[in-house]
Amino acid sequence: MEKYTIEKLNLNNIEHYARVNALSWLQSYKEIVNNDFLKLINTEEEIKKATRNLKNNLQDSSKRFLLKVDNQYVGILRIRKTKYKEYSNYGELGALYLVDSAKKKGFGKILFEKAKEELKQMGYQKMIIGCLSKNPANEFYKHLGGKLLGTSPLTLPNGQKLIENLYSYDI
Repeated sequence: MEKYTIEKLNLNNIEHYARVNALSWLQSYKEIVNNDFLKLINTEEEIKKATRNLKNNLQDSSKRFLLKVDNQYVGILRIRKTKYKEYSNYGELGALYLVDSAKKKGFGKILFEKAKEELKQMGYQKMIIGCLSKNPANEFYKHLGGKLLGTSPLTLPNGQKLIENLYSYDI
């Protein structure tokens, strides 16, 4: 496996987090999410806005990490107390995104395990993940032992309505 590091989000890598997030959405959701929205979030203006928002939220309860391979940022991870009200005792893997060049190399599993480890340290015994129903990553989450709990509606900032599959894991 290629050499990698996982960095905690900080002021020095915050713009990289925003860029990896936007690019991974563009690459992963092109058949699922409205193309105009995907192009918009990848503009310099939107990346700068996302960077500002991240700076303003550095002290929130989320923990965010970046995956760096061969000196390039290629993945992000965000964990937090869940947003799903009916699963309030769960920690949530809120984002695990990789750019295409980092997929199918074991890095998704590394970030997944990092999420479990961090949530356990935060005192959680269960983890929940919401994955867009049409996302091929559903197979990844099932392969890692996810138990399908049900579905949840999701409305994107552009108004597009989607469905998330909710997976549960004991940690």
